[in-house]
Amino acid sequence: MNRLHPEFRALAAVRKIMGGGRPAVSVMEDRSNAQRWIQRFASGEPQAGAQIVKGEHATIIHPVAADGEAQKPIGRVFYIHGGGMVYYNSAIFTPLLQFWANALGTPIEAFDYQKAPEHTVEASLAGLMHSIDAQLGDDRGPIVLAGDSVGALLALYIATRLRPGRFARLVLIYPVLELQSEYPSYTEFGEGFFLDASAMRRFKGFLLPYFQAQGFDPFNLSAQERCALAHCTLVTAGCDVLRDEGLSWKALLEKRDVAIRHCHFDDLPHDFCLYTGKLDIARTAVKRILSTLAS
Repeated sequence: MNRLHPEFRALAAVRKIMGGGRPAVSVMEDRSNAQRWIQRFASGEPQAGAQIVKGEHATIIHPVAADGEAQKPIGRVFYIHGGGMVYYNSAIFTPLLQFWANALGTPIEAFDYQKAPEHTVEASLAGLMHSIDAQLGDDRGPIVLAGDSVGALLALYIATRLRPGRFARLVLIYPVLELQSEYPSYTEFGEGFFLDASAMRRFKGFLLPYFQAQGFDPFNLSAQERCALAHCTLVTAGCDVLRDEGLSWKALLEKRDVAIRHCHFDDLPHDFCLYTGKLDIARTAVKRILSTLAS
């Protein structure tokens, strides 16, 4: 626990006191508990003047008037949120994505999808693709596809398998990449670091059957699929059960001559981006991630 940045170490202590990570009586209660935690300890208030358009399956966050710090607009940004396909929605991610919109000077389109276990991954992904395709339309301009955790896995699958060549850049934030085995980081950070190993195992139980059936494995991408990673940013957190699979994936791609941008934050946990609305260290980290899109 001492490895965590002090801001997150304090939050981890609060989470432990409040019983964070313990199984709830039902999925609905579990979701409610997770949402209350984020709203209380992570989400800041929307910035004054923000234009947030909530649709049935997506939320579009427009940047506030430029304050002189915004980067040159990079086109459109699509975002797929994490939560194991069980938790959260685009509204929970609004403080983070408002930060993105203001920093990049472009709207962020965040997509919702149906949740497990009530819905299968196949059904959830079909609905997600319907929403994404509706936004893609005939627009051939540059689009960044980003996602965190399981949302990053979905983004990788979409960019390399479902819509190859359609996205100008890909941003994978502490992604789920290995569904069949566990790396040592599962033991080292398996409890008390905001994503417990037990929860990740449960999520993988939903994900594995679908991706096995599709023959999709991030560690065995075809040459054609690897071409879609030409402009990819990989983000890993040092205090995360998913740390080792992210670092191993990067090493594998380097062996196969695939160059990707990599941001590693040694003292941050999984889900650190969600705390952009409240914690200085999270905002600093997100600024560094966004800087990779400027070059």
